[in-house]
Amino acid sequence: MKPIVYIDPQSIRNLAIYDYSLLSHVEGNIHYICSTFYDYLPMPAHIKQYSLFGYNNKKNNSAKAISYLWSYVRIFFLILKLRPQLIHIQWLRIPRFDVLFLRTIKKLTGSRLVFTAHNVLPHDTGNRHLPTYRNLYQTADHIIVHTYATKQEILRLFSMPEDKVSVIDHGLIQPSFDPDILKKQENEFERHYQLDNKMVFSSLGYQYYYKGVDLLAEVWATTPELNQNDKCKLLLVGKNRGVDLSTVEGIANVFVEDRLTSDEEFVYLMRHTDVYLLPYRTISQSGVLLTAIYTGTPFLATEVGGLTEPLDIAHVGWRIPQLSINTLREQLLWLLHHPEAVKTAKNNKEGWDKLRQHYDWKRIGLLTQQLYQTIL
Repeated sequence: MKPIVYIDPQSIRNLAIYDYSLLSHVEGNIHYICSTFYDYLPMPAHIKQYSLFGYNNKKNNSAKAISYLWSYVRIFFLILKLRPQLIHIQWLRIPRFDVLFLRTIKKLTGSRLVFTAHNVLPHDTGNRHLPTYRNLYQTADHIIVHTYATKQEILRLFSMPEDKVSVIDHGLIQPSFDPDILKKQENEFERHYQLDNKMVFSSLGYQYYYKGVDLLAEVWATTPELNQNDKCKLLLVGKNRGVDLSTVEGIANVFVEDRLTSDEEFVYLMRHTDVYLLPYRTISQSGVLLTAIYTGTPFLATEVGGLTEPLDIAHVGWRIPQLSINTLREQLLWLLHHPEAVKTAKNNKEGWDKLRQHYDWKRIGLLTQQLYQTIL
């Protein structure tokens, strides 16, 4: 069987979990090119793994770029040797160069090219990369997206045949935590966060502008019913990527920590969250949303991208129809005043089971394999 090459330069943390979960359910002669910092379970025996991307530990952008380009030099010769029938790309780091590389390798080898568009365009970049991604989508033989909303946006922006874009869901993200470590640290987390007998709203992980965290902070800071209420708590825990959260400084029921959390701490916070908050400005699909579904955590999400598609399957959360300070405030206050509705969503076992079946990796792997066969 001719080889399939699967390339992911960002294969660490949740992205490593994504690659492992998908490839574990795809059969064939697969060659997986990943980061030297891949940090999840060993790949199954039928997958040959090459750790070639080492740019993550470089201290400046020039060194990262040189490291990334050198990785692609090595990948170039590996692909010439393998002569794969199909190359599947996950993510780009230097889009203009990536597209040039893919066009060159496709011309030299005749390989079919599949690209997974996790986002239509890179976050918080406006239309700066529009021409480059137009070239990428034209070069690819097929594009995988995770939501129907993303498919429609790509078709609208880039005017391509509808059958060139397939919707294959993003599977559930199961955090790679150690249950024994979590059990040992639980008392420490309880003392640190003091979440008992409170309605807990959370935004965890990297804090970016596109996630609307600044709006969340502004709503909380300007609403006495929220910021002076000892029956609720807002957690903004994760590495801050340039979001101004000064408006909530000093508010007693807001917990802000600008740092990475361990997997055990992340799982603890997810399990103790009553409503996970996703007031995103833009997104295609969210890995943390798939983690919330895995942990059975109700969520409040903006109707952008595919964030609210799970709510078409089961009532386990709520929608923000049009994101603004007022709509976000209204939704938070409604949830605060209707704890029974939150409890019902959290205890909706049938709904959570439906979602876990829909976003099951076995189903997603089968759909991906069928797509490979169709393309070839």
